[in-house]
Amino acid sequence: MARRILMMEDETQFTDKVTEYFQSKGMEVVSCVNGEQAQRLFEEQRFDLVLLDIMIGDRINRGFEVCQWIRQRDREIPVIFCSARGDEMDQERGFELGCHDYVAKPYSVRLLYLRIKNMIAHTETLRYSGNTLTLRGIAIDNDRKRAAVDGQDIELSPKQFELLQVLMENAGKVMSRERLLTQVWNYGYNDDDRVVDRLMLKLRKALGGKAECIRTKKGYGYWFDREGE
Repeated sequence: MARRILMMEDETQFTDKVTEYFQSKGMEVVSCVNGEQAQRLFEEQRFDLVLLDIMIGDRINRGFEVCQWIRQRDREIPVIFCSARGDEMDQERGFELGCHDYVAKPYSVRLLYLRIKNMIAHTETLRYSGNTLTLRGIAIDNDRKRAAVDGQDIELSPKQFELLQVLMENAGKVMSRERLLTQVWNYGYNDDDRVVDRLMLKLRKALGGKAECIRTKKGYGYWFDREGE
């Protein structure tokens, strides 16, 4: 599966170079020119990393605003700022908002690609140990399609396993019912989204005392709380 990068940049000279080079290396770049487009794309699609310019048009801090918005929804996805504003105060603010790196313009597209490649690989290494993902005492074995709580196997249906897997792989990120339907059932949003709620009740029952790891965002969907907040 090709790695997918969301790039918010209003200067085509950077967008075109990054898109062309990254595509030659097997990565897909989805670009946009403002914060509204970036937020919509982020909610609708899956990405492995986000590239943000800070100043978009006359919005001098738009990149910071979008990063803050992303972090309210996903604490794990790598975010890199690419900006002509390279002073220490801007870099400090970027890292305080949760970015993983800050690259000053003009930059080497090749070196940016290598940064991103290594960052995505590191993120994936942290997620899985072999083929097993473990968070807060819940372990899922992707090869055997089995799950365990505190070392004890639990019985899950195939769909219950897939639902748990999607939530754990996106830990810290609120997943809408629409998105869960798409990823677990391959349904469109016009289908019965209450099927998610019904399956969630069964999954939580199977998890027993670990059911609290799956939190509800009222009116929106569910998320896996990896930190027990």
